[in-house]
Order: sequence, then structure tokens, then C-alpha cells
Amino acid sequence: MSKIYLKAMEDVVQRNTDNTNRITEQAQGFVVSENAGDSLLHTSFDLTTAQSIVKHLHASFLKLAQSCVRDLDTDDKLCFLRVKTRKHEFLVSPEEAFTVTVVL
Repeated sequence: MSKIYLKAMEDVVQRNTDNTNRITEQAQGFVVSENAGDSLLHTSFDLTTAQSIVKHLHASFLKLAQSCVRDLDTDDKLCFLRVKTRKHEFLVSPEEAFTVTVVL
């Protein structure tokens, strides 16, 4: 992972220390992907699972949600997306250069 992404991720974690600590206690894993090409930067999952999360959640669902928010208000921006299913909960946080997804 490049130093630019690493520094940006550290800044995000520091700004949200309490939430980060609470979430990591319950997390099954996480995925960090680059927004420019939806490429995988870092993950705690196996490669197939991580690529599936990036393909379906980041590349499709997240971009659709971001588009909906922009269509409703052009001055607004999606900051956080929470998707709860019967088996899992996905916490998706898009930043400028990368997207972090935590699976609970």
C-alpha cells in the first residue's frame, strides 16, 4: 500500500478512534479498495471474498447509492453506508482515494 493511502487511512482512524475500537472488536474482517480502479489495497479476507466485496459492494452498490444522493441534492455527498443482512452487516466508508468496508 502506498504511503499516501497509508497516511490517509491513519488520519481517518485517528479521527474516529472510539468508533474504530468498538467496530474492530466485533469485526469479521475488512477490505480497503482504491476508488480509481476498484483495485484491492488491503484486506483481512481471502482474495476471492475480498474481490467479491469490492466488485459487488464498492463497484456497483456504493456507486449507485452515491449517485442517488447526488441526484437528490447536488451539494450533498455520501459519507457512510450501512447494509444489514440476515447473516452480516456491512459498514462502508468511502473516502476521496479509497473505500473501507468492515464486515460484522
